[in-house]
Amino acid sequence: MAHTHECLLSPAQEDVLVKWALFQDDMGIPPRQELLIEKAEAIIHPTNPDRKIGKHWIERFMKHHKEIQMRFTQRLDRQRAAAGNPKIMEKHFSIFKKAVKDYKVKTDNIWNMDEKGFLMGLASEAKVICRRGRRNPRYTCDGSRELIIVLECVSAEGHLLPPMIVTKGAHHYSGNHVRGQGTPGSVY
Repeated sequence: MAHTHECLLSPAQEDVLVKWALFQDDMGIPPRQELLIEKAEAIIHPTNPDRKIGKHWIERFMKHHKEIQMRFTQRLDRQRAAAGNPKIMEKHFSIFKKAVKDYKVKTDNIWNMDEKGFLMGLASEAKVICRRGRRNPRYTCDGSRELIIVLECVSAEGHLLPPMIVTKGAHHYSGNHVRGQGTPGSVY
């Protein structure tokens, strides 16, 4: 590499930084640009406390290391990340099938409920460093932000319940609910 003497990090230090970023990506927590810069500064400061990372350092770093890339990603709660494990899903459905058979559950009594949460005040995408070629990197978050949740419910026979919206509230007011005709926001 030309101008090696002008580089803030040695090639070995850059390799360590790349390996760390790849490891983080493989663990489901790809680092944001800011964290990569912080790690680089932590490497630099013990030997050169006066040196700072420049404005365009990240772009040059990414050009030199083709095995990583910057991508926008969607957030994924830790529990949801673990729930995608095929072994966990196989175990769940074998237990479910056994319960349906043992208790002779009719299909009209089997319902699936799902929810979609929307984090308040938090963008749905984050720019992260990940392995080159990764299409949809996931970013886990702690899930400690306020949510608005939309619930849907459908039976095994195709019957639908109207969606329900759940928000945080300080008090419960019975006038906020509509009963009967299955309008959005209904509570049963």
